[in-house]
Amino acid sequence: MSELFSLQRPMSDKNVLLLLEQLRSVKGNYLIIADENWAQTNWADLENHCQCELHIISNRYDIAQQAEASGLSVTFSDLDFSNFKNRHYDGILLRVCKERASTHHVINHASHLLKPQGSLILSGDKNDGVKAYVKKACHLFDDRTAAKKNGNNYLATITLYPSEQAPLDDKDYAKIRNTEALAEFSLRSKPGIFGWEKVDRGSAFLVEHLPLFLERFSQLPKTLLDLGCGYGYLCSHASKFGINQITATDNNAAALLATAENFQDASGEVQVVASDAGDTINQRFDTIWCNPPFHQGFLVDGDMSTKFLEASKRLLAPGGHALFVVNTFIPLEQKAKKYFRSIQVLAKNSSFKLIALSN
Repeated sequence: MSELFSLQRPMSDKNVLLLLEQLRSVKGNYLIIADENWAQTNWADLENHCQCELHIISNRYDIAQQAEASGLSVTFSDLDFSNFKNRHYDGILLRVCKERASTHHVINHASHLLKPQGSLILSGDKNDGVKAYVKKACHLFDDRTAAKKNGNNYLATITLYPSEQAPLDDKDYAKIRNTEALAEFSLRSKPGIFGWEKVDRGSAFLVEHLPLFLERFSQLPKTLLDLGCGYGYLCSHASKFGINQITATDNNAAALLATAENFQDASGEVQVVASDAGDTINQRFDTIWCNPPFHQGFLVDGDMSTKFLEASKRLLAPGGHALFVVNTFIPLEQKAKKYFRSIQVLAKNSSFKLIALSN
């Protein structure tokens, strides 16, 4: 595949590269839906070489910040298209994901955002379900095309012929709702958050051992940073231990919305802050709790570990203690030696380990 832009880093998603190739010579208005799969994109090169009017919408704070810093027009939101103009775009680029609700949500809105005979350009791996998404989009758009194979990746350009077809089932994507698994915690969640319908087993393991962890404090902590808060499960247990000043932060727009709703009537002070591993936060905290996003869509590598450890080092108050839960195969305690004097594996099972950090 010939390269249009020198925007590839070694771990760049090949489906993203297929989409970027489509911008080789196009003009008009184009929209990129940039989720975590776009994390390795060189946005500056894209801005310098793209000849079309380009807008980016991303549900990832770090990606939105990087693209905006490169001079591109960017919206950071939970894929909220309510302020976008209908029939405005000549093309929309979407790297599909396995979460059906969010992909269906974008395809549905693309049918309104595109000009008549505008193009929805989809890419993805076979195991992402890209062929099924193409088929469904074609039905909605009244088009007939098929995904073309490019190595292990697929690409399809679907033309919009406005019709009266029913929208795809997006599980009411934008709605924050009750789920059976979260009812006992009085928490609500929504699609777009990793593990949104359940309690994460790692987080549950952390909460189970909070009494043991808190024995490390001569006085119970008053301030907490939940670093990567999701819908707020860890935060919801803080008040049980007298922690009433909480800052919850996440990179994901859906998580921020859900956490803000879950704690809008909280008795203590809860701030919800968008950040990339706490990069917008300057306050120091008595304790930091963290279940890092080492799951699909995020690289389980030294850079990710370093990012969260550096943030914890910077944001932990003198005399404070941080608690991480990670999969047992992640060598976080070895990485932590560069940043913390005290590193202890507090508990461990067949899947997870809890690591307490302090100076």
